[in-house]
Amino acid sequence: MKAKALADMHVPPALRRWALRLGLAVVVALALGNLPGGLLRRDPRAIKLEQQLDEQRAEAHALDDDNARLVREIDALRTSVRAIEDRARADLGMVYPDELVLHVEAAPSDERVQERGARLGEELGPR
Repeated sequence: MKAKALADMHVPPALRRWALRLGLAVVVALALGNLPGGLLRRDPRAIKLEQQLDEQRAEAHALDDDNARLVREIDALRTSVRAIEDRARADLGMVYPDELVLHVEAAPSDERVQERGARLGEELGPR
């Protein structure tokens, strides 16, 4: 009866060979899939897409900050008279009656000062 049990457990050699090949293929595929990026060359398209994704995330973060600033500004305009007054003065140039408005020019840059000095020297002539 023992001989019959061994005969029932017989696996054809071709089936064993294919099972071994399949097992090795799975092991190799898993090993290649889990190797660190330094051992395999990464696809340049994947690198470019990751860079674009990082840029998009940075832009989204900047837009979120702008949106938060605008929400704060809207809340201030709804609740604060001072905010409304500041906006009217800055955007519309509004002033109170009898208020004196002075427009001051920015200080000239060094280059503009040198150009004016050179022109004045030419106009005055030699001394």
